[in-house]
Amino acid sequence: MRNLARAPEAERSTEPILGWRAWRVHRTEAGVRLAPTTPRSDWPTHEAIHATCSGAHTRLYMVFNPELQAQHRSPEPWCTCGIHAMKEPRRLAHGANRAGAIGRIAMWGRVVEHSKGWRAEFAYPSRVRLICAWCLPKRRFPGTPVRVLDLGAWLRPVCEEHARRAEGTPWLEPHAIEAELLDRYGVELLPADGLEGV
Repeated sequence: MRNLARAPEAERSTEPILGWRAWRVHRTEAGVRLAPTTPRSDWPTHEAIHATCSGAHTRLYMVFNPELQAQHRSPEPWCTCGIHAMKEPRRLAHGANRAGAIGRIAMWGRVVEHSKGWRAEFAYPSRVRLICAWCLPKRRFPGTPVRVLDLGAWLRPVCEEHARRAEGTPWLEPHAIEAELLDRYGVELLPADGLEGV
């Protein structure tokens, strides 16, 4: 009889676990917000985000049997649901297209650990900073922006090198956008020196 792979155990965390996360920068009528790099809702301000599972991509049986949703608590070990975070900032490059902010998030509640990161039940940003949207996918840290390209609802921070490639695009002052994000979420700035040599 062969050994079957076991699902990672879901643990209950009372102390926050700190992980790394990337976001897009979204301008709304209510101000600047952090938005996931996947098509999901903006992160709320001054309240924890609570993970739920749509079931559409991994648990198709929940689409046809919605009553099973109550038995599927996010993050479920055999699912992909939960609030994702990485253990190392260099891992943020994967899937980070259009991202313009990175930071640490505090995660708690039910937590599933994987080799490269975690999936959690609850999370909230703990430190945030803008990063060049073109440097992050190439793992060029700290990617300090000198401009934020104004693309309407979406704001894209760029470093000096990449700002030259975007001549003619309307732009905003990065310190003002970063300050608004920090104020809106009530968090501290993620220091750039922690990203040197990542």
